Amino acid sequence: MSSSFGFDLRTLEVFVQIAKTGNLTAAARRLGMSQSSLSQILTNLEAEMRVELMDRSVRPMEVTTAGRYLLDRAQSLLHEARLTSLKMRKADYKLLRHVKIALVDSIITAVGKPLIDVLRQRTQDWSAITGQSHLHAHLLLSRQADIVISDDPLAEHSDLDRHRILREPFVLAVPNDYRGPKSLDEILERLDFIRYSTGSLIGQDIERFLRRVPLEPPLRLQLDNSFAVVSAVASSIGCTITTPLCLFQSGIRQHQVTLLPLGHAFFREITLTTRKGELGDLPGMIARDCRRILQESFLAEIGAEYDWLLPQIEV
Repeated sequence: MSSSFGFDLRTLEVFVQIAKTGNLTAAARRLGMSQSSLSQILTNLEAEMRVELMDRSVRPMEVTTAGRYLLDRAQSLLHEARLTSLKMRKADYKLLRHVKIALVDSIITAVGKPLIDVLRQRTQDWSAITGQSHLHAHLLLSRQADIVISDDPLAEHSDLDRHRILREPFVLAVPNDYRGPKSLDEILERLDFIRYSTGSLIGQDIERFLRRVPLEPPLRLQLDNSFAVVSAVASSIGCTITTPLCLFQSGIRQHQVTLLPLGHAFFREITLTTRKGELGDLPGMIARDCRRILQESFLAEIGAEYDWLLPQIEV
């Protein structure tokens, strides 16, 4: 047989006709094949399945118990195959069927509408999830997501396409009423440090940075997302290390915090990553739209509040 399953669709089609007619001559006439060809196909199929499918001791032939089992499944498989063939012929391949995207919270807040607009225009259906940045690699590699926009570029995997979107520095955020020294170590001596959850990539990156500096602020406050972290700083609960985009996501003007240089080279990159050759030019279009919106809105607002940051941000 030509298939590792022991049969192919043509073999199933032959078997169904033999089972329905109980007669090789009639089945051969319907299929436009020779009787000897059908007989050989049936013999080979029974050999592959290691079971007798037709009772040849009676006329017309009848399906055995095993044959009935296969007949039911064969008819179902052939029905699905015909539907698939029909849909393939009628499908509009200008539209991708269903695209699943996973992205960091800060990107969906900053460029969500134009990103979703592109998905609506270029796909028959789409879905998006945010958060869980530590799971983005697993989602993409296990095909639970088609596109990931994240601070994890999956650099160790060579069979992926990547589109760089943003490089931004980490900064120090303190309450507006803070009037003390401006260096990182002195601030951490005076204010409680508000951490991102270590389940997030940004939280893990910040912890590695603190160990490298090295500084060890007490582990007191650990929050799940940028909105909660920045809100805690705005409420004068403590200080944090974050990024301009995370603050933009939270609403810079609404959350009264002061940004200070970290005093160390520490950057985050946001990258769009996808499997090679599966989505046409859609990933590139999304990446270009993300960059355009960041240029028009994010940089403009950041520049109005903190112009000293602009030379350090690369879209």
